[in-house]
Amino acid sequence: MNNYQLELTEEQEKLLIPLLEALKIDFRKEEVNNKNGSTQPLPSPLTQKSDYTVEEIEEYAALFPKKHIWKSSDIETYFPQDLKVSVQIIQNQLFIMPSPNFNHQAISEELGFQMGTFVRQHKAGKIIYAPIDVQFDEDNLFQPDIIFIAVSRYHIIENKKVQEAPNLVVEIWSPSNAKKEREMKHKIYETQGVTEYWQIFPKKREVKVEVLNEEGKYKLFSEAKKVGKVQSKVLNGFEIEIETLFEEVDK
Repeated sequence: MNNYQLELTEEQEKLLIPLLEALKIDFRKEEVNNKNGSTQPLPSPLTQKSDYTVEEIEEYAALFPKKHIWKSSDIETYFPQDLKVSVQIIQNQLFIMPSPNFNHQAISEELGFQMGTFVRQHKAGKIIYAPIDVQFDEDNLFQPDIIFIAVSRYHIIENKKVQEAPNLVVEIWSPSNAKKEREMKHKIYETQGVTEYWQIFPKKREVKVEVLNEEGKYKLFSEAKKVGKVQSKVLNGFEIEIETLFEEVDK
């Protein structure tokens, strides 16, 4: 291969230098969205700090094109890894969740403690609390409130995230969680094969437990409102009085 040296005049050098400086761009800002065929500027990743507020994250997300198709990899690319605000992707849409309130945390702590005690006694697997990323695929990355993973499926925990469907998932719904979000998550948990799905509604003091049937569809397994017990099929023998879950709520 021959090497060539380009001879430039002083005037040409003056014109070329600003051009070269202008080309020192962050190529992430020129990402091509193959889904819609357009090239649109994207913002640079956020600096690595954990104390961003919901409002700051929402302002940052608004910098992305409206038609941006969110992927699971975007979370690692653009957001700090120890972010306290919950950022999830549901069917390529970004959902930003405020920090849990006291009621939410009280319910999560009580249920997690009782489930965790049962699981440890029976050496059944692991109970894991949020924040933990559950990546079903590139289009869906969730942070459920509580998950259970059986011993035989520990292999799905990779790189500090869960790469496939947990055996059991718990979602504690707050007023800020829109009906659309609840319906989308319900469908994804079902199609991805989460065997048992708990939904807790603090305002109604209601708990619903659904289990996949033979057709791979959720069927109500146990339910209680204000009083009574709910049971688990996956954690065979586990049950809880729902009054204990809501004991600290709105005191």
